[in-house]
Amino acid sequence: MAKRDSVPKKVLFLATVDSHIYYFHIPFMKLLKEMGYDVEVAAGASGFKEKIVKEGFKIYSLPFSRNPLSFNNIRAFFILLILMKKQKYVMVHTHTPVASFVGRVAAKIAGVPHVVYTAHGFHFHEYGNKLTNFFYYHLEKFAGRFTDVLITINEDDYKIAKEKNIIANGRVVYIKGVGVDVEKLNPEDFSSDLNMEYRKRLGLDENDFLVIAVAELIKRKNLKDIILAIKSVNNRGYRARLLIAGDGVMEQKLRDFVSANDLQNKVFFLKRRSDVPELLYCSDVLAMTSLHEGLPRSVMEAMAMEKPVVAYNIRGVRDLVVDEETGFLVKFGDVSALAEKIIFLINHPNVAKEMGKKGRKRIEENFSLDIILKQME
Repeated sequence: MAKRDSVPKKVLFLATVDSHIYYFHIPFMKLLKEMGYDVEVAAGASGFKEKIVKEGFKIYSLPFSRNPLSFNNIRAFFILLILMKKQKYVMVHTHTPVASFVGRVAAKIAGVPHVVYTAHGFHFHEYGNKLTNFFYYHLEKFAGRFTDVLITINEDDYKIAKEKNIIANGRVVYIKGVGVDVEKLNPEDFSSDLNMEYRKRLGLDENDFLVIAVAELIKRKNLKDIILAIKSVNNRGYRARLLIAGDGVMEQKLRDFVSANDLQNKVFFLKRRSDVPELLYCSDVLAMTSLHEGLPRSVMEAMAMEKPVVAYNIRGVRDLVVDEETGFLVKFGDVSALAEKIIFLINHPNVAKEMGKKGRKRIEENFSLDIILKQME
């Protein structure tokens, strides 16, 4: 597209950590660039600055902390305020809770004409404690005063935002997540030899039933439940193995938990990986036991790779997984039910395969990157 002005209008993408921008928003930034905008990024440093620059975007590192009460966030606020006044952005698009709260307030004070906020899952939710929910709800209501457009990525958040009038003077839009590239995530493009190659590399048997969890190792992901489910499945005589792809502050605690349950040869920590599609291809099912989500990318990617999903029935996940059609949704906290559904899939491989095919079709028709890009444009 031709540029609207001789001098490009500037847009700022803002997040608490730069990894979030890199993994989820590069396609949307490129879209804006094609539309004639000069797109920049401001985020806390988590090792992805060079990768974002390589994609063609200038990035400013900010001292954000995920702890909302950290003094570093006050520092980040004043740095942002100066940056926004200097660069004269026509739009600021905020992501992640801390950066979105700080950034929206700073943007309005700096006189940014358009403030857009994508809520990747409100931090108040059905399984949160009352005090935490109260705190996050009122933070959202306060920051909503400084928001022109709120983008929600699941139906639950959309309904709540409308019913509770979260954005008092703006509007609420429902867009189905950040999308997945179904061309890159196509099981037909992977060699059947890859399965055996990866299993040998990981020291796994060809008959092992592989459950994969792709998640940051933090409390919210609630990974102990899927570890306990794997223990239950193995105690009943099945050869189930769990691959955990991701890193985070709880890694050592989770490793200790695995050791305490004598599961060292059944649960494998793979760290953060760049070969998630390959790992999904070699796995039999994706499991998710989070406390809350927005619209989980890992579930979309697994479905695109024709894998059934076994998950807790929580916000965001139920937007993706159709119970008993593309996988199973079980009551939150019911580890026994998780184990039962995994055992069912072990015993019914044809059903699992059919679920996987239906899952990919659902992603292609509703959540592919091409569809989401058009909605965002």
